[in-house]
Amino acid sequence: MAESLATLQQRWADHVRDPSMPAPDGIEARRLAVYRRLCIDSLDSLLAGSLPRLQEQLGEARWRSLVEHYYAHHACHTPLFPQIASEFAAWLATQDTFALPGWAAELAHYESTQQALHIEARDAGHSLQYTPAGSDVLALSPLVRVLGYQWPVHEDAAMDDAAVSEPTLLLLRRLVDYRLQVEELAPLAYALLSAFGSDGARVDDALQALAEAHGVTADALHVVAAPLLGELCAAGVLVVLTAFPDCRPAAGTTLLHSEA
Repeated sequence: MAESLATLQQRWADHVRDPSMPAPDGIEARRLAVYRRLCIDSLDSLLAGSLPRLQEQLGEARWRSLVEHYYAHHACHTPLFPQIASEFAAWLATQDTFALPGWAAELAHYESTQQALHIEARDAGHSLQYTPAGSDVLALSPLVRVLGYQWPVHEDAAMDDAAVSEPTLLLLRRLVDYRLQVEELAPLAYALLSAFGSDGARVDDALQALAEAHGVTADALHVVAAPLLGELCAAGVLVVLTAFPDCRPAAGTTLLHSEA
C-alpha cells in the first residue's frame, strides 16, 4: 500500500534531520544528502550570524558538530528566525553530551541576549525625573538587561576554562541610536536592579526584600541605596510602570518620555 503524503513527508523530514533514520523509498540518496546539507548550512549560517564569538571560540569542527546535533534532535518551538539563537542558547544550557567548556552556554546566552535587545520593539518607558518615593513602582526598562555570569563573556579575549573568582555582573542597554552599551555592575547595583526586575515593585517593598535577603535593616539599606536608586532612575535604567495610578509624579514634577 502506498504511503500517505503525511507519512512520506514525515519520513523525509526525519531522514533530513538525522540520516540514520530510513529514507523514503524511490528517492536518490545523493539528492537527499544535498538537501540535508542545504538545510543544515542555512541553520549554521543563521546561528553563526547571531553567535559569532561562540562559533569562533569553539572552533569550526566542534561548532558544526553542535549545530548538526541540534538540527537532528531538537524540535524548535519558535518559527521566528530572530528567536532561534535564544532557543539554541537555552538548549545549549541543558546539554552535557559534548563536554563543552563551562563558558559556552553563558557566551551563547550573552550573545543571544544582545541580538534580542537590539531588535526589542517595546518603548523604553518613562524616566523618573525626581527622587523616587517609597510608594513608587519601578521596573527595569524594556531596553535594559541585567545579567550575571561566572565568566567574563563581554570581553573579546579568548575564554578561559577556569571561572574567575568573582561573578561577572553586567548591565546591557540599548541606546537611542540603537547601539548596545555594556557596563559592569557593582554587587549592590546588581542586587538592587534584580529586586525590581522587569515586572516591577514598589521601592519600599524591593528594599525590604533586599534587606531581609542580606540580613540588614531596611533603613540602613535605604541610606546606602537611595543615591544609586536616583541615578538609575535618572539614567532611564529603572522606569515608572504607568499601569499603576499611584505612581504618577507629584504636582510640579514631569516625566520625560525617552524615545528608543
